[in-house]
Amino acid sequence: MPNGTDTWIVGLGEARTAARRDDVSITELAWEAVEPALNDANTLLPEIEGAVTASQDFWDGRTISSMSVNELVGGVFGSEAKVAADACLGLGYALARMEDEDQHLNLVLAHAKESQGDIHTIELAAFDPYFERALGPDDTVVAAFQAQLLYAQGVFEPSHAARIVAAARARSTTLDPLTAQDVLDSEPTAEPLRRLDRAPLLDCASALVLADGDNARRLGRTGVRVAAAASRTGAYWSQRPELHTAPQARAAADEALSIAGWELSDVDAIEINAPYAHQHLIVGNALGLGSGEELVKRFEGDDGGPAVNVSGGWLGGSAGSVAGLHAIVSVAQRLRQNGGRGLVHSTTGLGCQSHHIVLLEAAT
Repeated sequence: MPNGTDTWIVGLGEARTAARRDDVSITELAWEAVEPALNDANTLLPEIEGAVTASQDFWDGRTISSMSVNELVGGVFGSEAKVAADACLGLGYALARMEDEDQHLNLVLAHAKESQGDIHTIELAAFDPYFERALGPDDTVVAAFQAQLLYAQGVFEPSHAARIVAAARARSTTLDPLTAQDVLDSEPTAEPLRRLDRAPLLDCASALVLADGDNARRLGRTGVRVAAAASRTGAYWSQRPELHTAPQARAAADEALSIAGWELSDVDAIEINAPYAHQHLIVGNALGLGSGEELVKRFEGDDGGPAVNVSGGWLGGSAGSVAGLHAIVSVAQRLRQNGGRGLVHSTTGLGCQSHHIVLLEAAT
């Protein structure tokens, strides 16, 4: 390849997303995504040489959460690795295995069953046990500190974040639409945040099959190439002097774009994934997509350029660990139909500690 990689997305699959999937176990939910991905790739599970999964022990309620899906991805007596982060990081891990020619067909899977856990108890575990847990914080408290710092700069305000939510809901295939005023009128959680500023908890799973160039051509699936992937992690939330900025997002994007030999202006589809609406403003600004009203209009699709988060993103119906992979599936489907290039961002950790970037390109 002239730039980037020779790794292709050859199969896509997703489970039915809902607020509660009590009709299936975690294993069954994940298989709803894996089976169509294998069928789309025109391949079988025994042909898969390795897998990378993304999930969280605390949300699954067990140690080594990937054990619930090990057999679904060919991990029994095979190669299976797990990331406790968004699956965009998992895709980068799988990409490295493909590019060093260790594996030639790889399966990437992300699952979450957020309905079965107590969110405050789970998030409390991310805080220092000696000095912070006794205060009862959670992700919303950190996000509120972050939003206060952001809004104090005078560029963004809560109404901008509310419009981000409304734009995401308008494109969602899972959640009901709502207005910016609905967001602003929802009950307060931690000043200045409201309940609808945060993505609702959902049960979902996404999967894709990666192939090297030879296998992609053998399978007749050279539709979308993974051009590059990169990740950056910042300090723990209380150690970051500017919690309301995201330099790690920009650094990861710059590295990925350099690998691919692209400029940001070359990208036709952009997806930003974070659990809170104001964090989309932080990341969008860090990526150079605009500021203030200009950036908000990018999410609303009213600026004349490519809209951001056509899939609806995390706010439009996904879950932790899954959101990035869900966006990749959505962008890959669009690139198959329309051609072009896509950038997918996702984040992991309190206050967006880690940022992951994946670049996709349709075959020409």
